[in-house]
Amino acid sequence: MNDSSGLLYDIIRKRWVKKTPEEVIRQMLLQAMVKHLGFPSALIAVEKELRQMPHLKMYPGPLPDRRADVVCFSTGSDPAEALVPLLLVECKEELLNEAAKNQVLGYNAFVQARFVALANAKGVWLLLPQGEMIAGLPRYGELLQAVSKSTTPA
Repeated sequence: MNDSSGLLYDIIRKRWVKKTPEEVIRQMLLQAMVKHLGFPSALIAVEKELRQMPHLKMYPGPLPDRRADVVCFSTGSDPAEALVPLLLVECKEELLNEAAKNQVLGYNAFVQARFVALANAKGVWLLLPQGEMIAGLPRYGELLQAVSKSTTPA
């Protein structure tokens, strides 16, 4: 992942990116998601502009000029359906505070991911619908099961 030239290899975008504190967090998260939590790399988008998201191509109004840090998709219940946003993650180099929480929830007003999380150098936290944050990120399969049962993952 590290290169002495100040670059990091992004396993999703398959290219070298500038090493910044936030990028280190993002790359560590992506490595964990793909290698340990079973997230399919083909269903992850990194730093994608909202207007580039497949499910927002036909959005009726203007979209903010913003990029989502990490969005993981799932396929719909019908294989012919388009990709559906499953998880939106915002990576922050600083402390995760109310402003960070409001930012990711604001992005999700457009993205409409079923699950939302925040990540920093200390870890990743899943935001629950009641406003609580729980440490850790469930496996991809657990998120899919929670959607099919319409529950929050444990």
